[in-house]
Amino acid sequence: MPPAGIWVDGLVQSCIYMTMAFGMVLVFSILGILNWTHGQFYMLGAFVVYYAITAAGIPFPISLLISGVVVGGLGMLVEKFVIERLTSPGYGMLYVTVATLALIFFFEGAAGMAFGLMPKGMATVLPGVLNLGSFSVSYQKIAVIIFTLVIMVTMYVVLNRTKVGLAIRAAAQEPVAASLYGISVGRVSLIVMGIGCALAAMAGGIMGPVLSVDPFMGRIPMIMSLLAIIIGGLGSLTGAIVGGIILGFLNSVIAYKISYFSEVALFMLVILILLIRPQGLFGAPPK
Repeated sequence: MPPAGIWVDGLVQSCIYMTMAFGMVLVFSILGILNWTHGQFYMLGAFVVYYAITAAGIPFPISLLISGVVVGGLGMLVEKFVIERLTSPGYGMLYVTVATLALIFFFEGAAGMAFGLMPKGMATVLPGVLNLGSFSVSYQKIAVIIFTLVIMVTMYVVLNRTKVGLAIRAAAQEPVAASLYGISVGRVSLIVMGIGCALAAMAGGIMGPVLSVDPFMGRIPMIMSLLAIIIGGLGSLTGAIVGGIILGFLNSVIAYKISYFSEVALFMLVILILLIRPQGLFGAPPK
């Protein structure tokens, strides 16, 4: 049985994966694309928080909000001037996929030139640990867990209790019918892209004090969030949350047992799930 600290680390990883996966699925449900630059928005959010704290002395919670606004706005620009221009003429998703893949290297290269390639350590903004008998957990990791709960509750309220959320759900389920009722699907797509990128940015920002910050830090979270939505079911918001939880705990426990072979085991698990249930745990079967 793994020690309690391994389960805590698994919970922290689950929080990041589910936040990332939730944003990816939200974008997919409206735009019909997988945003391959999602990990780079995670990285840019971490850099915004890093410099907001170290250079400007802005408090950590406000820095997180700033990262969401800045990177969310950047995501909206990408949607407006890249994704929309490629989807409007009807070129197909292949062109959007290639464009977003190219943006991975653009953002990483730009971050490398602007911020340097060496990892940057962010000072712990919530020092201290909480002793729980046989083990202890840092307040910084507790903050990650609380942050994720707040984000998930907020997204539930937004999607189910606000006019914007109802418009997003309508556009996701029946875009043609939604447009007939006066809902601008293009505007909804812009908002959803901003929300998805903001979630990725704040996930990166909250992990900045836990991990180091560098231009390539978004690659692994991007891959893991993709695996999470495959496990949960592509297009399912519930599946994104459950997939993130499963993947976070499995990754932590498997890494504890077999160290560097954990990623191999995770990919084998995903392949097995696809063979048994191709639509994922909560995805709809193909028609």
